[in-house]
Amino acid sequence: MFFILLALLAFAAASGAAWPDEYSLKPRAYINNTGLTDQVGWDKYSFYVKGKRVFIQSGEFHGFRLPVIGLWKDIMQKAKAAGLNTISVYTHWAMINPKSGVIDLEGVNDLQPLLDAAKEAGLWIIARPGPYINSETTAGGVPGHVLTLPGDTPWNLYNGMLRSNLTIYHDAWQQYVDAITQVIAKNQITEGGPVIMAQIENEYYNGAGQNEYILELKDAFRRNGIVVPTMHNDPGMYRNLINEPDIYAFDCSNPSRWRDITTAWRTYHETVMPNIPFMIPEYQGGAFSKRGVQTNEMCRQMTNVNSLRVLNYQTWASGSTAISFYMFYGGTNWGNIPYPIGETSYDFAAPIAESRELTDKFYELKLQSMFLRSFPDLRNTDLKSEDETTIPGLHATTLVNPENGAEFRFYRHSNISDWSVLPFTETFGTTNVSRVLPGRDSMYSVVNVGFGAHSRIVYSTASLFSHLTIDGADVLVAYGFNDTTYEIALLFDTAPEIITESQSFSQQYDAASKVFTLKLKNKPGIATFSLNGGSTRVIFADYSTATRLWMPTIASPSGSQYVEIDATTPLLIHGPYLVRTANLDGQTLALTGDIDKATTLSIWAPKNIIRLTWNGAAVNTKAKDGVLTGTVGGTEQKWSLPDLHSLDWVYADSLPEISPTFDDSSLTSADHTNTTSLFPPYYGGPWILYADDCEFSLAGNLLWRGAFEHNSTSTTVPTAVNLSISGGIHFAASVWLNEHYLGPSYVPSVPTTNESYPVTADLLREGTNYVTVLQDHMGHNLAGMIVCCTPGGRQRDLQQPKGIQGYYLEGRDSQSQFTGWKLAGNFGGEDAPDKARKILNEGGLFGERAGWHLPGFDASSWVKRAPWDGLSAPGVGWFRTSFSLNIPDGHDVHLAFVFSSATGKYRAQLYVNGWHMGKRIANLGPQTSFVVQEGILNYSGVNEVSISLWALEDGPENLKIPSIELVQTSSYKGGVGRVTADAPKWKDLRG
Repeated sequence: MFFILLALLAFAAASGAAWPDEYSLKPRAYINNTGLTDQVGWDKYSFYVKGKRVFIQSGEFHGFRLPVIGLWKDIMQKAKAAGLNTISVYTHWAMINPKSGVIDLEGVNDLQPLLDAAKEAGLWIIARPGPYINSETTAGGVPGHVLTLPGDTPWNLYNGMLRSNLTIYHDAWQQYVDAITQVIAKNQITEGGPVIMAQIENEYYNGAGQNEYILELKDAFRRNGIVVPTMHNDPGMYRNLINEPDIYAFDCSNPSRWRDITTAWRTYHETVMPNIPFMIPEYQGGAFSKRGVQTNEMCRQMTNVNSLRVLNYQTWASGSTAISFYMFYGGTNWGNIPYPIGETSYDFAAPIAESRELTDKFYELKLQSMFLRSFPDLRNTDLKSEDETTIPGLHATTLVNPENGAEFRFYRHSNISDWSVLPFTETFGTTNVSRVLPGRDSMYSVVNVGFGAHSRIVYSTASLFSHLTIDGADVLVAYGFNDTTYEIALLFDTAPEIITESQSFSQQYDAASKVFTLKLKNKPGIATFSLNGGSTRVIFADYSTATRLWMPTIASPSGSQYVEIDATTPLLIHGPYLVRTANLDGQTLALTGDIDKATTLSIWAPKNIIRLTWNGAAVNTKAKDGVLTGTVGGTEQKWSLPDLHSLDWVYADSLPEISPTFDDSSLTSADHTNTTSLFPPYYGGPWILYADDCEFSLAGNLLWRGAFEHNSTSTTVPTAVNLSISGGIHFAASVWLNEHYLGPSYVPSVPTTNESYPVTADLLREGTNYVTVLQDHMGHNLAGMIVCCTPGGRQRDLQQPKGIQGYYLEGRDSQSQFTGWKLAGNFGGEDAPDKARKILNEGGLFGERAGWHLPGFDASSWVKRAPWDGLSAPGVGWFRTSFSLNIPDGHDVHLAFVFSSATGKYRAQLYVNGWHMGKRIANLGPQTSFVVQEGILNYSGVNEVSISLWALEDGPENLKIPSIELVQTSSYKGGVGRVTADAPKWKDLRG
């Protein structure tokens, strides 16, 4: 998602009385709402939840991209620790509704554990069930049985009928929408659950049949009990679908280049929907890597912490008070989830890496989120000024709270890619302060902003983390960058006494204005200033130190963890890699979290807290100057992992279909002579060889076997086999005539190839001959991938067929052509029996159909051979091995299988305990490292690993995988405990 989605409310409702003093956060009796509930409402500035004005700070997470349910809790706890208050969630139509009439809400498709984990952490949910979700997944989540629906809409004869109000499509989505919205409905905030909004469709546009379609979906949502606001997101400032839902929404190959940022958001918002909050439901939280284009590292470089400050501060300056970052955690496109150009990794350069390790972006996002959570004056502001001319190169925006005069000033370069350092002078009343804006960065200052129970900042040039009240003292927490001096000005009736150990500051008191100014020189560590007998305290940290500050939630007496509603954050903690949870029981503070080394915990807390536990173990502590300290032990562990090259590997050929004597009775007859596809075959016949028509429609390898007759005395020898093969961008194919390899077909970035493979008499046999075609199905397109770029794209593009769009024996007449074709796709097709790993886990290789990837398969008769021994000729081989792990509970250890980066014309698939966890395309890349989570890997037992190797050409670099390693990328003491994933065995699924 490189574009930005902006959301606005569009449901007309009577506005109520003016909101009282925002800083008091008193409930409001009359606010705009759906008319069905007042639990979620809005005014022109921001949303209200349970009558409290909130800034929605959200992140996107997809449960289906983390197929270990026990780890969903890990992501939720990390989101809460990052200061988020909301999680946005897609659900996957194709996985939940793999066949017409079948609804599967079990295992990884079960939304309930995710919603429960969110509620436990104190996070609200924006539910986004589609039906179409885009999300760089095959067909945008549309199931195969829907992709074959026929026809075009009468009002757009080139668009296709998907995502329209035609009855045939309406009937196709009805069962899925009914099932998933009923789950969402029972988990709404009105039912004690976390759901506060539900999105209808995704990135769509105005048009005949389109608007009506959205209204039909909204009716279904309401019919199934959804009373919270419904929303839709427009993929740009196009004024699409403004009135249909309750909420209207609009949205690395060169990592050193930043695209310029628009300044039109506020104007657009105030023109289109001026009486509702400005919401951005898919803001750039990162960028996804593409096959053959850019790596995750390049995407991280492009969307680094500086970009987070520049882009996010500009969003605040534009008046947005509801933002969701796409993605907060990306996860893994395991199996055949991705669309054609997507990799196995969906890391997305997100704040949490695919491995679930926290990145520097996580810590930057936490600093920003804590500021937004802690200073509510920003939740209702008007534009005071916007200036790009007074100081050349400086873009300055000032917002003002109309109720109390609080100001927020944001500064960035006019050209956000500008690397120059820009000095300027900022004025606060009669005080001039020298400022320096670093290159490619942004900064802010605040004026007249409240903190603690009774204090207010006159102005501050330091970045603000949070504030709290401890034993009656108002505590302000701020931080700074580089070797810079910052000023924090506070009001005192008389010059306050200062108690501090810091040497890097100066002070000034103006008796006339009663303004006391601290001038703080940024230095490593934490400086604490006790003012006015301790009634006010300022805690100032350098940036690096501030990233390890935490303010965990203490649940309310009712058990609620929602900070904006009734939970509290009375503690400030410094030190750990992660603080997950906190609980107060009398004088004991119980913390849970993760560490990577021996860590000193520094805790600013009420004096009555005298005991501390960390992950259940008592910690020896001492108290000094209001700070409780203790050390928790631990060093980063290097766990014993198997050397994959020293293991016993076994091998079997996985392409028996090329033998003329192969029994193909188990293959599916490809005998359709008609198709509902809007993309007709190019030539050949009479059979139409589209996998979509044979219930093998979503992704994975496909194998075709065509027969023709040859009699050396009565038929001519074909001069060539001509094939037009469609597999999606970056697909490949291999073609055999009987057991003779005719060659590969591969053109980078091309979805369909046409090849003529020469044939000579010596390749033929008397009687029946067989042409075997093995091809990749790289996944279906997203809307608009072929014909772009009206908002929403062309829906017909989702239905581009995969298979053979043309076939012909050159040199023969029409009466001496193929006599029939058969097809192999994933085992069971739409009736795939693996209900744990779902329909997208497997493809159509012989080894996949036979279950060679499944735990418990008996490979005792196979020959000993390893992937680095490879194959003797182009074809497909299957390799298996096993090993044990012994990683104790209480550690969060991140592992990955790393393939050699050497290029070669081969494609490999990695299966771990039956789960398809990686696809390596060695002549395209760039992905070589494949994350496999605990739960997929058994950390305390036996693991069975298998690898399919498809060699497309001869030569040693193409016939073998030079190396594969199992590596530890990180290890932390802590985690959420032992987790497992269901892994049905061979006897369960094939026996």
